[in-house]
Amino acid sequence: MAVEGLTLGLALALAALPLAAWGSPRFARRIRAGQRIRPEGPSEHRGKAGTPTMGGVVPLGLILAGTGLLWAFGPGPSAGGGFVLLSTALGGLIGLLDDLRSQRGGSAVGFVPHQTLLSQAFGGAVLCLLVPTLGELELVVPFSGGRLPLAALPVWAWVPLVVVGFMGTVNGVNLADGLDGLAAGTWTLAVLGLVSVGSVGELGGIGLLAVGAGAGFLWSNAFPARVFMGNVGSMGCGGFLFGLAFGSGTVFLLPLVGGVFVVTALSVILQVASYKLTGVRLLKMAPFHHHLDAGGVPWPHRIRSPNWPEPKVVVRLWILGAAFSLLGALAGLGSL
Repeated sequence: MAVEGLTLGLALALAALPLAAWGSPRFARRIRAGQRIRPEGPSEHRGKAGTPTMGGVVPLGLILAGTGLLWAFGPGPSAGGGFVLLSTALGGLIGLLDDLRSQRGGSAVGFVPHQTLLSQAFGGAVLCLLVPTLGELELVVPFSGGRLPLAALPVWAWVPLVVVGFMGTVNGVNLADGLDGLAAGTWTLAVLGLVSVGSVGELGGIGLLAVGAGAGFLWSNAFPARVFMGNVGSMGCGGFLFGLAFGSGTVFLLPLVGGVFVVTALSVILQVASYKLTGVRLLKMAPFHHHLDAGGVPWPHRIRSPNWPEPKVVVRLWILGAAFSLLGALAGLGSL
């Protein structure tokens, strides 16, 4: 059954790749959703205004549809697979509402920060309702070769793990979606890292399917991007990444395989803290990838920017993402 799920997942991945590459920009153009650029963002990115966005609906739709085929012709549905799909749908729904508000308001901002966090916290709480159905799930303990039964954790321990984990992953992927191909590439590498550590059968097939859909989207999203994910895509992908990690018992490996997303989120936190405490920014601009990107700013900052061209920033962060993914795989190998 495990081999059957992986084989079918690989076949679906090969089918999803060209469909995502072909369909993402066409869908975004059809719904006439154009990218809005934040005024405080890099001035060099203003030329991206109007690029079709919300194209992330296509790879997410392919993942959902492909999972249905996997259930119908493969190993069948499980509570873990249902958890992955619910997490994906919740993240995508929050992002969709954010995008729709942005498009209707003609602004780069949809939800204000506290609305985004509250909606994500609600999504995490909904996921908690599904946790008791995961049965004998065991969580991989990094670098130890051991596993921790989920049932051994008290409610006060696993509820914050789900809620904070969902919020952190969704936000991390969303924040990384700032350069052409960055979020799509690093997300695909992170999913590959999780698949390599014990995601077998149905969940392994879903993971491979997602890799195909993500790589297909990257085909059209690579520099210079013909389509953007939109918040629906980035938050939906974040939801998928968390759902796959938790549903397969590899949630403790998630900060490793998704290390680029952790660095991205921390860079925003440190930037805000530095400015509030000292009045001087730590980075040229947050998130971290904008600090690395070429372009000047009128305000002082503590760490010098290398001013790399956008494609160089993206490829080097892909390399970093691959290293994090391999580190996560290494951390979980002893538990296979």
